[in-house]
Amino acid sequence: MIKVLPKLREMIWGSYELGKLFGTDKKIGEVWLLSGHPMFVTELEDGRNVNSVMEEIVGREYPRFPLLVKVISSSQWLSVQVHPNDEEALVLEANEPWGKTEGWFFLKESEVAIGESDEKVKEAIETNNWNDALTFFRPSPKSFLFLPAGTVHALGPDSFLIEVQESSDLTYRIHDWGRGRELHLDKALKVIKKVNIKDIYHENVKRFDCEHFRIRLMKNGTSEGFSVLITLEGGRINGKNVGKYETFIAPIGEKVEIECNVLEVKLGEFFLKYQSGDRS
Repeated sequence: MIKVLPKLREMIWGSYELGKLFGTDKKIGEVWLLSGHPMFVTELEDGRNVNSVMEEIVGREYPRFPLLVKVISSSQWLSVQVHPNDEEALVLEANEPWGKTEGWFFLKESEVAIGESDEKVKEAIETNNWNDALTFFRPSPKSFLFLPAGTVHALGPDSFLIEVQESSDLTYRIHDWGRGRELHLDKALKVIKKVNIKDIYHENVKRFDCEHFRIRLMKNGTSEGFSVLITLEGGRINGKNVGKYETFIAPIGEKVEIECNVLEVKLGEFFLKYQSGDRS
């Protein structure tokens, strides 16, 4: 079992509460618990970084560590945004191996906006009238919102969640609530997809599998690597005391005994079958 050290990211919409959880008085929006992305490459407790040990802990090599896991807390609305899928990323971006499919595991009641209709979103981009383009709802704790690439979405204030995603930071901002930051409308219009909330929102989730990752909520059990374990409370793993929101990796072939609530994350079929150098 290997402990991963988090990286903290200050954001305009972040919260001081999240900063306090991780030992700082700064306004933190995201804590990157596990990342091989060049923006923040997380280190292991022994000083190595996750990209340097892929063969050892996953059993194969990738352009970068394939999963990115964050804790996110917001004090105001994030932008309305959308992400490209793997094929679209190859066309629209020069140096990105993948797109960005993600999912949110909610740690408290939160607020979310989803653009279900691609046509209504495109109309709102033209008119700047978003009243009919977004569906607002409040996910409950322990629910999971799957956000396949192409889903128009925004996270609201006073939200708190764990995000699991492909290792990508490709975000096309569509609407920013008047804050004046750059928008990425040309690319966004090429990737927006129609979705239905009832197909992507899952209450009281115990397990969720998709093409890119698999998650499981577990307590007092065994996890067999390769897996990523995010503690949801204090307890013990492999007989060692652990705190809340710590991150551990179980390398391939290793079994880990868990005596607390954890969110287990594993690779999906896309990454299990991925061949490095496939990018054309």
